[in-house]
Amino acid sequence: MYARRFDNAPEKLISKGKAAFGTYNDVPPFLDISGMKAPYAGIPLPKFISRLRIKSRLVYVFNIENYIGFSELYDFKVFGLSQIIFWNKKTGVKYAYHNYMGNPRRYVPLTTQKGRCACYTPKRIIKVVWGRNHKHNALSFKVRGDGIRPSAEGFCISTLNDKIHTDAMFVNPSPASSRVSATWFNAISIKGKIELNNQEEQFSEGLAAMVINRAYYKFRSRTTFAIGLGTLSNGKKIVFHLKSSNQDAANSDIYNDNILTVDGENSALPSVYITHPFGIKKTWIIQDVENMIDLSFSPISIDERNLNIIALRRIQSSIYGTFEGTLLTKNGEKISFKSLPGIINFSLLRL
Repeated sequence: MYARRFDNAPEKLISKGKAAFGTYNDVPPFLDISGMKAPYAGIPLPKFISRLRIKSRLVYVFNIENYIGFSELYDFKVFGLSQIIFWNKKTGVKYAYHNYMGNPRRYVPLTTQKGRCACYTPKRIIKVVWGRNHKHNALSFKVRGDGIRPSAEGFCISTLNDKIHTDAMFVNPSPASSRVSATWFNAISIKGKIELNNQEEQFSEGLAAMVINRAYYKFRSRTTFAIGLGTLSNGKKIVFHLKSSNQDAANSDIYNDNILTVDGENSALPSVYITHPFGIKKTWIIQDVENMIDLSFSPISIDERNLNIIALRRIQSSIYGTFEGTLLTKNGEKISFKSLPGIINFSLLRL
Protein backbone atom coordinates (compact mmCIF):
# COMPACT_ATOMS: atom_id res chain seq x y z
CA MET A 1 0.00 0.00 0.00
CA TYR A 2 1.11 3.56 -0.68
CA ALA A 3 3.08 5.11 2.18
CA ARG A 4 4.93 8.38 2.61
CA ARG A 5 6.82 9.09 5.82
CA PHE A 6 6.52 12.28 7.85
CA ASP A 7 9.96 13.53 8.93
CA ASN A 8 10.96 16.31 11.29
CA ALA A 9 11.00 19.70 9.60
CA PRO A 10 14.40 21.29 8.86
CA GLU A 11 15.41 24.59 10.40
CA LYS A 12 15.52 26.19 6.93
CA LEU A 13 13.75 25.18 3.73
CA ILE A 14 16.54 26.49 1.48
CA SER A 15 20.23 25.97 2.17
CA LYS A 16 23.08 26.81 -0.24
CA GLY A 17 20.66 27.20 -3.13
CA LYS A 18 18.98 23.80 -2.66
CA ALA A 19 15.61 22.91 -1.13
CA ALA A 20 14.96 20.37 1.61
CA PHE A 21 12.33 18.43 -0.34
CA GLY A 22 10.11 16.16 1.71
CA THR A 23 7.00 15.66 3.86
CA TYR A 24 7.19 16.91 7.44
CA ASN A 25 5.07 16.64 10.60
CA ASP A 26 6.02 20.14 11.74
CA VAL A 27 6.98 23.47 10.22
CA PRO A 28 10.17 25.55 10.40
CA PRO A 29 10.16 29.05 11.91
CA PHE A 30 9.89 30.66 8.47
CA LEU A 31 8.13 29.64 5.26
CA ASP A 32 10.92 31.13 3.16
CA ILE A 33 11.82 29.61 -0.22
CA SER A 34 13.97 32.42 -1.60
CA GLY A 35 17.56 31.71 -2.55
CA MET A 36 17.10 28.83 -5.03
CA LYS A 37 19.99 28.65 -7.49
CA ALA A 38 18.96 29.49 -11.08
CA PRO A 39 15.25 28.54 -10.67
CA TYR A 40 14.24 29.44 -14.23
CA ALA A 41 15.72 27.48 -17.15
CA GLY A 42 19.04 27.20 -15.34
CA ILE A 43 19.79 30.88 -16.01
CA PRO A 44 21.60 32.50 -13.03
CA LEU A 45 19.41 35.59 -12.79
CA PRO A 46 19.93 38.15 -10.01
CA LYS A 47 18.13 37.08 -6.84
CA PHE A 48 15.81 40.10 -6.77
CA ILE A 49 14.42 39.09 -10.20
CA SER A 50 13.82 35.44 -9.33
CA ARG A 51 12.22 36.47 -6.02
CA LEU A 52 9.60 38.46 -7.95
CA ARG A 53 8.21 35.14 -9.22
CA ILE A 54 7.59 33.90 -5.68
CA LYS A 55 3.89 34.28 -4.89
CA SER A 56 1.92 33.33 -1.81
CA ARG A 57 -1.62 32.11 -1.22
CA LEU A 58 -3.49 31.64 2.05
CA VAL A 59 -6.77 29.68 2.18
CA TYR A 60 -8.84 29.29 5.35
CA VAL A 61 -11.81 26.90 4.99
CA PHE A 62 -14.37 26.57 7.77
CA ASN A 63 -17.45 24.46 8.45
CA ILE A 64 -19.75 25.36 11.35
CA GLU A 65 -23.39 24.52 12.11
CA ASN A 66 -25.18 26.77 9.61
CA TYR A 67 -22.41 27.89 7.27
CA ILE A 68 -19.49 26.64 5.24
CA GLY A 69 -17.05 28.89 3.43
CA PHE A 70 -13.53 30.06 2.94
CA SER A 71 -11.34 33.11 2.95
CA GLU A 72 -8.52 33.48 0.44
CA LEU A 73 -5.69 35.98 0.20
CA TYR A 74 -3.25 36.16 -2.74
CA ASP A 75 0.07 37.92 -2.22
CA PHE A 76 1.71 39.20 -5.44
CA LYS A 77 4.35 41.31 -3.61
CA VAL A 78 3.18 44.70 -4.93
CA PHE A 79 -0.56 44.08 -4.65
CA GLY A 80 -2.93 41.44 -3.42
CA LEU A 81 -6.38 39.93 -3.78
CA SER A 82 -8.69 38.88 -0.98
CA GLN A 83 -12.13 37.35 -0.70
CA ILE A 84 -14.55 35.80 1.75
CA ILE A 85 -17.21 33.43 0.39
CA PHE A 86 -19.68 31.44 2.47
CA TRP A 87 -22.88 29.50 1.98
CA ASN A 88 -25.89 28.82 4.16
CA LYS A 89 -25.89 25.00 4.32
CA LYS A 90 -29.65 24.84 4.86
CA THR A 91 -30.71 27.08 1.97
CA GLY A 92 -27.64 26.97 -0.31
CA VAL A 93 -27.64 30.79 -0.51
CA LYS A 94 -24.22 32.22 -1.38
CA TYR A 95 -22.55 35.35 0.01
CA ALA A 96 -19.38 36.50 -1.77
CA TYR A 97 -17.22 39.56 -1.07
CA HIS A 98 -14.08 40.30 -3.11
CA ASN A 99 -11.42 42.96 -2.75
CA TYR A 100 -8.32 44.23 -4.57
CA MET A 101 -5.43 45.40 -2.38
CA GLY A 102 -3.00 47.85 -3.95
CA ASN A 103 -0.59 48.70 -1.13
CA PRO A 104 3.00 47.63 -1.96
CA ARG A 105 3.73 45.37 1.02
CA ARG A 106 3.81 41.69 1.93
CA TYR A 107 0.34 40.37 2.75
CA VAL A 108 1.17 36.76 3.68
CA PRO A 109 3.99 36.82 6.26
CA LEU A 110 6.94 34.43 6.23
CA THR A 111 6.77 33.55 9.91
CA THR A 112 4.96 30.39 11.02
CA GLN A 113 5.27 30.89 14.78
CA LYS A 114 3.03 33.94 15.10
CA GLY A 115 1.54 35.80 12.17
CA ARG A 116 -1.28 37.86 10.76
CA CYS A 117 -2.60 38.10 7.23
CA ALA A 118 -5.12 40.90 6.76
CA CYS A 119 -7.02 43.12 4.36
CA TYR A 120 -8.23 46.51 5.62
CA THR A 121 -10.42 48.77 3.47
CA PRO A 122 -13.45 50.90 4.35
CA LYS A 123 -15.79 48.17 3.03
CA ARG A 124 -13.80 45.00 3.69
CA ILE A 125 -11.94 43.80 6.77
CA ILE A 126 -10.65 40.21 6.55
CA LYS A 127 -8.04 38.90 8.97
CA VAL A 128 -6.43 35.52 9.65
CA VAL A 129 -4.09 35.21 12.64
CA TRP A 130 -2.14 32.32 14.14
CA GLY A 131 0.09 31.56 17.10
CA ARG A 132 1.53 28.05 17.11
CA ASN A 133 2.81 28.15 20.70
CA HIS A 134 -0.78 28.22 21.98
CA LYS A 135 -2.32 26.32 19.03
CA HIS A 136 -4.24 29.48 18.22
CA ASN A 137 -5.86 30.23 14.85
CA ALA A 138 -8.62 32.67 14.08
CA LEU A 139 -10.50 34.13 11.13
CA SER A 140 -12.47 37.33 11.49
CA PHE A 141 -14.18 39.47 8.89
CA LYS A 142 -16.53 42.43 8.63
CA VAL A 143 -17.85 43.36 5.21
CA ARG A 144 -20.29 46.04 4.13
CA GLY A 145 -23.29 45.02 2.06
CA ASP A 146 -24.94 46.65 -0.95
CA GLY A 147 -28.18 46.33 -2.87
CA ILE A 148 -27.51 42.65 -3.54
CA ARG A 149 -25.63 41.36 -0.50
CA PRO A 150 -26.20 41.99 3.21
CA SER A 151 -23.55 43.28 5.56
CA ALA A 152 -21.84 40.39 7.32
CA GLU A 153 -19.59 39.82 10.28
CA GLY A 154 -18.01 36.52 11.27
CA PHE A 155 -15.54 34.86 13.62
CA CYS A 156 -13.90 31.44 13.68
CA ILE A 157 -11.71 30.80 16.71
CA SER A 158 -9.75 27.66 17.51
CA THR A 159 -10.72 25.90 20.73
CA LEU A 160 -8.25 25.86 23.62
CA ASN A 161 -8.48 22.09 24.09
CA ASP A 162 -8.05 21.16 20.45
CA LYS A 163 -7.42 17.43 20.17
CA ILE A 164 -7.38 17.35 16.37
CA HIS A 165 -4.92 20.21 15.89
CA THR A 166 -2.28 19.11 13.40
CA ASP A 167 0.50 20.68 11.35
CA ALA A 168 2.13 19.34 8.21
CA MET A 169 4.64 20.76 5.74
CA PHE A 170 5.12 19.72 2.12
CA VAL A 171 8.22 20.90 0.25
CA ASN A 172 8.00 19.80 -3.38
CA PRO A 173 9.86 20.32 -6.66
CA SER A 174 7.78 22.62 -8.85
CA PRO A 175 7.95 20.82 -11.21
CA ALA A 176 11.72 20.13 -11.18
CA SER A 177 14.27 20.50 -8.41
CA SER A 178 15.36 23.96 -9.59
CA ARG A 179 12.08 25.43 -8.31
CA VAL A 180 10.19 24.72 -5.13
CA SER A 181 6.64 24.89 -3.75
CA ALA A 182 6.17 24.84 0.03
CA THR A 183 2.78 24.26 1.66
CA TRP A 184 1.82 24.49 5.33
CA PHE A 185 -1.37 22.57 6.20
CA ASN A 186 -3.08 23.20 9.53
CA ALA A 187 -6.30 21.48 10.71
CA ILE A 188 -8.13 22.74 13.80
CA SER A 189 -11.35 22.55 15.79
CA ILE A 190 -13.17 25.86 15.97
CA LYS A 191 -16.08 27.76 17.42
CA GLY A 192 -17.62 30.17 14.96
CA LYS A 193 -20.56 32.32 14.00
CA ILE A 194 -21.70 34.55 11.15
CA GLU A 195 -24.10 37.46 11.59
CA LEU A 196 -26.00 39.01 8.67
CA ASN A 197 -27.22 42.61 9.02
CA ASN A 198 -26.36 42.55 12.75
CA GLN A 199 -28.74 39.71 13.51
CA GLU A 200 -27.45 38.07 16.67
CA GLU A 201 -26.12 34.52 16.32
CA GLN A 202 -24.67 32.03 18.79
CA PHE A 203 -21.27 30.40 18.46
CA SER A 204 -21.33 26.81 17.21
CA GLU A 205 -18.60 24.18 17.01
CA GLY A 206 -16.99 23.10 13.78
CA LEU A 207 -13.76 22.40 11.91
CA ALA A 208 -11.35 24.47 9.84
CA ALA A 209 -8.27 24.06 7.67
CA MET A 210 -5.67 26.72 6.96
CA VAL A 211 -3.39 26.17 3.95
CA ILE A 212 -0.52 28.52 3.09
CA ASN A 213 1.44 27.96 -0.11
CA ARG A 214 4.51 29.79 -1.34
CA ALA A 215 5.94 28.86 -4.74
CA TYR A 216 7.92 30.04 -7.76
CA TYR A 217 4.92 30.63 -10.01
CA LYS A 218 4.77 30.09 -13.73
CA PHE A 219 3.44 32.84 -15.96
CA ARG A 220 0.31 30.71 -16.34
CA SER A 221 -0.68 28.58 -13.37
CA ARG A 222 -3.69 26.32 -12.95
CA THR A 223 -4.73 24.91 -9.59
CA THR A 224 -7.65 22.80 -8.37
CA PHE A 225 -8.04 21.95 -4.72
CA ALA A 226 -10.69 20.02 -2.81
CA ILE A 227 -11.18 20.33 0.94
CA GLY A 228 -13.71 18.31 2.91
CA LEU A 229 -14.26 18.63 6.64
CA GLY A 230 -16.85 17.35 9.09
CA THR A 231 -17.80 14.85 11.76
CA LEU A 232 -18.70 11.31 10.68
CA SER A 233 -21.57 9.22 12.04
CA ASN A 234 -19.12 7.36 14.32
CA GLY A 235 -17.97 10.64 15.87
CA LYS A 236 -14.61 10.84 14.11
CA LYS A 237 -13.60 14.27 12.87
CA ILE A 238 -11.90 14.35 9.48
CA VAL A 239 -10.28 16.98 7.30
CA PHE A 240 -8.73 16.28 3.91
CA HIS A 241 -6.92 18.41 1.36
CA LEU A 242 -6.43 17.22 -2.23
CA LYS A 243 -4.75 19.32 -4.91
CA SER A 244 -3.84 19.12 -8.59
CA SER A 245 -1.80 21.80 -10.38
CA ASN A 246 0.34 22.39 -13.44
CA GLN A 247 3.10 23.20 -10.95
CA ASP A 248 3.02 19.72 -9.41
CA ALA A 249 6.29 17.83 -9.09
CA ALA A 250 7.30 15.57 -11.96
CA ASN A 251 7.23 12.68 -9.47
CA SER A 252 3.95 13.68 -7.84
CA ASP A 253 3.46 10.38 -6.00
CA ILE A 254 6.49 11.16 -3.85
CA TYR A 255 6.01 14.93 -3.66
CA ASN A 256 2.51 16.42 -3.28
CA ASP A 257 0.29 18.34 -0.82
CA ASN A 258 -2.41 15.69 -0.32
CA ILE A 259 -3.32 14.77 3.23
CA LEU A 260 -6.06 13.23 5.37
CA THR A 261 -6.31 13.86 9.10
CA VAL A 262 -8.61 11.73 11.28
CA ASP A 263 -8.95 12.93 14.88
CA GLY A 264 -5.58 14.64 14.53
CA GLU A 265 -3.75 11.67 12.97
CA ASN A 266 -2.16 12.54 9.61
CA SER A 267 -1.99 10.28 6.57
CA ALA A 268 -0.15 11.37 3.43
CA LEU A 269 -2.10 10.57 0.26
CA PRO A 270 -0.92 9.91 -3.32
CA SER A 271 -1.42 12.21 -6.28
CA VAL A 272 -5.00 12.54 -7.51
CA TYR A 273 -6.99 13.16 -10.66
CA ILE A 274 -9.71 15.75 -10.12
CA THR A 275 -12.08 15.75 -13.09
CA HIS A 276 -15.55 17.01 -14.03
CA PRO A 277 -16.49 14.92 -17.10
CA PHE A 278 -20.03 16.34 -17.22
CA GLY A 279 -19.14 20.00 -16.54
CA ILE A 280 -18.31 21.86 -13.34
CA LYS A 281 -21.98 22.07 -12.33
CA LYS A 282 -22.35 18.29 -12.42
CA THR A 283 -20.70 15.50 -10.45
CA TRP A 284 -16.91 15.69 -10.01
CA ILE A 285 -14.73 12.56 -9.76
CA ILE A 286 -11.61 12.41 -7.55
CA GLN A 287 -9.49 9.26 -7.76
CA ASP A 288 -5.93 7.96 -7.60
CA VAL A 289 -4.08 4.92 -8.92
CA GLU A 290 -3.31 3.49 -5.47
CA ASN A 291 -6.96 2.80 -4.53
CA MET A 292 -6.71 5.08 -1.50
CA ILE A 293 -8.97 7.82 -2.87
CA ASP A 294 -12.36 7.21 -4.44
CA LEU A 295 -14.63 10.23 -4.13
CA SER A 296 -17.44 11.97 -5.93
CA PHE A 297 -18.44 15.59 -5.35
CA SER A 298 -21.96 16.93 -5.93
CA PRO A 299 -22.09 20.74 -6.40
CA ILE A 300 -24.78 22.74 -4.63
CA SER A 301 -23.79 26.35 -5.35
CA ILE A 302 -21.06 27.99 -7.45
CA ASP A 303 -19.32 31.36 -7.30
CA GLU A 304 -17.60 32.28 -10.58
CA ARG A 305 -15.37 35.31 -10.97
CA ASN A 306 -13.17 36.64 -13.80
CA LEU A 307 -10.67 39.38 -13.07
CA ASN A 308 -8.49 41.39 -15.47
CA ILE A 309 -6.09 44.00 -14.05
CA ILE A 310 -3.41 45.21 -16.49
CA ALA A 311 -1.11 42.15 -16.85
CA LEU A 312 -3.08 40.03 -14.38
CA ARG A 313 -5.86 37.71 -15.44
CA ARG A 314 -7.60 35.38 -13.01
CA ILE A 315 -10.48 32.98 -13.62
CA GLN A 316 -11.91 31.26 -10.58
CA SER A 317 -14.77 28.92 -9.75
CA SER A 318 -15.52 28.20 -6.08
CA ILE A 319 -18.02 25.40 -5.51
CA TYR A 320 -19.79 24.34 -2.36
CA GLY A 321 -21.12 20.79 -2.32
CA THR A 322 -20.91 17.39 -0.65
CA PHE A 323 -18.40 14.55 -0.91
CA GLU A 324 -19.25 10.87 -0.98
CA GLY A 325 -16.86 7.94 -1.09
CA THR A 326 -13.90 6.37 0.66
CA LEU A 327 -10.42 7.35 1.79
CA LEU A 328 -7.78 5.05 3.24
CA THR A 329 -5.49 6.05 6.09
CA LYS A 330 -1.79 5.15 6.24
CA ASN A 331 -2.77 2.12 8.37
CA GLY A 332 -5.26 0.86 5.79
CA GLU A 333 -8.34 1.98 7.75
CA LYS A 334 -11.26 2.72 5.46
CA ILE A 335 -12.95 6.10 6.06
CA SER A 336 -16.33 6.11 4.30
CA PHE A 337 -18.87 8.91 4.29
CA LYS A 338 -21.86 10.43 2.52
CA SER A 339 -22.92 14.07 2.27
CA LEU A 340 -19.69 15.39 3.81
CA PRO A 341 -19.61 19.18 3.30
CA GLY A 342 -16.71 20.58 1.35
CA ILE A 343 -15.42 23.00 -1.26
CA ILE A 344 -13.71 22.64 -4.62
CA ASN A 345 -11.86 25.63 -6.03
CA PHE A 346 -10.50 25.94 -9.57
CA SER A 347 -8.34 28.92 -10.52
CA LEU A 348 -6.41 29.93 -13.62
CA LEU A 349 -3.87 32.68 -13.09
CA ARG A 350 -1.84 34.55 -15.70
CA LEU A 351 0.71 37.02 -14.44
